[in-house]
Amino acid sequence: MKRLAPVLVTLLLVAACSGSKGGGPTAQPSLQPAPTASPCPDVKKPAFAWPREVPKDLPQPPAATFDNTTRTPEGLTIVRFSTAHSLQESVLFVVREVQKAGFTLGRGDAEPAEADAPFGRGDLRGVYKMLAHADCRTDWLVAVTRTKPTSNSPLLPTATPPPGTSPKPLPFG
Repeated sequence: MKRLAPVLVTLLLVAACSGSKGGGPTAQPSLQPAPTASPCPDVKKPAFAWPREVPKDLPQPPAATFDNTTRTPEGLTIVRFSTAHSLQESVLFVVREVQKAGFTLGRGDAEPAEADAPFGRGDLRGVYKMLAHADCRTDWLVAVTRTKPTSNSPLLPTATPPPGTSPKPLPFG
């Protein structure tokens, strides 16, 4: 099917570009790309276990390959892993799954080869950081810490949206 898709797209473009001979209007090709499957391989592997400091229900991207865990004296736990997905697929995963799991997403940031998305729930504060290593490889870092419920964290300041408004989605994706 993957080999057939480029042929179908080409045939559709040729058909769209060929006009009628009666001098009437000609069909214009669509500038919208045809929906395609991910160009990255579909890797199947079981999820790894988060370290005890990371909530078990924090979404983990599919087929993640664990690298290492670091713990700092200040109480920060850093988990490094990679996936066989593009940076865009990785960001979309975070945007789709983190809120579904009951976490609040903070305002993220994205650049051509990297993105981050802070999150929190209760006294937990954390951030997903993603770095495009290749077209189909993204290196990830998930850092979490516990805070006192009354304190603000630079990872995810507590904020209440103005009355009558709802939180805005992340500005990238």
